[in-house]
Amino acid sequence: MGRHKTITDDAILAAARDVFRTSGHTATTRQIADAAGISEAVLYQRFGNKDDLFFAAMLPPPPDVDRLLGPPAPTADARRHLSDLMVRLGRHYAEVIPVALRLMTHPAFDPSKVGPPGGGQSLRSGLAERLTALAARGQIAAVDATPVARLLISLAHDWGLAGAMSGGKRTAAHERELREMVDAVWTGLRPG
Repeated sequence: MGRHKTITDDAILAAARDVFRTSGHTATTRQIADAAGISEAVLYQRFGNKDDLFFAAMLPPPPDVDRLLGPPAPTADARRHLSDLMVRLGRHYAEVIPVALRLMTHPAFDPSKVGPPGGGQSLRSGLAERLTALAARGQIAAVDATPVARLLISLAHDWGLAGAMSGGKRTAAHERELREMVDAVWTGLRPG
């Protein structure tokens, strides 16, 4: 009878993700095996080759739309809801962008097999749905929700990218900056 696994595939992938985030796709399987506390043989048994391991470790899971955007029909103060939602989205992008950049620089990267990192379409359509619900209740002006959702996603993405480019350090002042951007958009969304 074979030995039981003492480390899960998820734990190996987490160790590999940390190494790949630091060193990119040029990290060695020895570095990854050492970080995971296993042998290279076990690494190859579980994942076949380094490229398979890289993509398994670096492909982000689909975003939890409800966690990021809140309820489909938000009942809270619309301005506060949008501000809080944008901070969650900005943080999401600040986490996803560095991983996506590493992923896209891999020589075997094929965007047709991956789709847009960060859940672009599901987040845009989910945000448009929430904006439509707010407009239906008169909490925001009746607007075409799709371009407004794209604009808000772009703001969160830009804010997340700036955070990623600054080493991931986002302070209360940075968060306030994003909330101020939402306030500027709010001027056009304010009801009546």
